[in-house]
Amino acid sequence: MKYEKCWFVVGVDPSYNGTAVIVLDQDGNIVEQKLFTGEGESVEEKLWFINKELSFIPKIVGLKKVFLEGPSYSSNGVFQLQMGALHFMIRMLFYKKRLKYEIISPNTLKKFVCGAGHGNAKKELMLLNVYKKWGIEFKDNNLADAYGLARMALEDIKNLKKIDED
Repeated sequence: MKYEKCWFVVGVDPSYNGTAVIVLDQDGNIVEQKLFTGEGESVEEKLWFINKELSFIPKIVGLKKVFLEGPSYSSNGVFQLQMGALHFMIRMLFYKKRLKYEIISPNTLKKFVCGAGHGNAKKELMLLNVYKKWGIEFKDNNLADAYGLARMALEDIKNLKKIDED
């Protein structure tokens, strides 16, 4: 395989307590995985740290698509505002760098990983189904979610290529 023909997809599960990033190559191999918390005392410090940690994504040569898990709309109060700020910051980072990204709802991700009727799957079920479906074991549910997002992006691109070839 020549390097020029290599391309990548990324799954991002954002959170102040555990942002996870998985980078897959076109064959579904994990090229990189990161899990980090927003360091700092204030929301602004945490946002700045997360932005810095995610800044490697636009630099990935051959990046085709990023799938970003959307916020949970069942959240409320200050948490909802803070998650909105986190998502806006990430989306602006991607927009500024002209990255192709899609927002994937938590329910859509859970259905993709666990099957129809599992839009509200618990974290343990996500970990189990990532293992059963792809044979990859994670000890952290955020990494499992990011992996599921990256697999969705990979499948999306491969489906588009099939359509183009037909």
